[in-house]
Amino acid sequence: PYPPFQNGERELFPGREWKRKVLLSDVGLVAMTAVLYLWAQSTGLAAMAALYLAPLAVTNCWLVLYTWLQHTDVDIPHFDKETWSWVKGAFHTVDRPYGSIIDFIHHRIGSTHVAHHVCSTIPHYKAVKATEALKKSFPDLYLYDPTPIHKALWRVSSRCTAVQKAPGADGMFIFT
Repeated sequence: PYPPFQNGERELFPGREWKRKVLLSDVGLVAMTAVLYLWAQSTGLAAMAALYLAPLAVTNCWLVLYTWLQHTDVDIPHFDKETWSWVKGAFHTVDRPYGSIIDFIHHRIGSTHVAHHVCSTIPHYKAVKATEALKKSFPDLYLYDPTPIHKALWRVSSRCTAVQKAPGADGMFIFT
């Protein structure tokens, strides 16, 4: 929580409380690393990796994939700080169907993500109703992509590799 981790304009972790929280987090990371080391020493690296590292990697990959597909696609622009607005930020995300089982397990966050951006305090059990209201009230802003996830993943990973400024002076950036 101390220099050089500052951007020059303001402290990254201002005040004593934030610094304390960062330091406690650092202590937790060191402690967990020690626990994993001791576990690997007592049961073997393969057992620890199979029971801890593999599930951690799978969960992390799934969350990254989920978040990536909610915020990235060939038709989702990005904006510079002069042209970005709250409405653009809230509505330039995409809802996708993940199938009934995954939608149920994840409280439909993939298929109601735009509503989450508009108001993050909407409880998951009201998100479908909120999404329907957004579709009806803002049909020109609401984004939904019915493409199956494996095809959407291929499209995003193969076509969203670089960002360039869109033609014109509107501060919009698009994937190329």
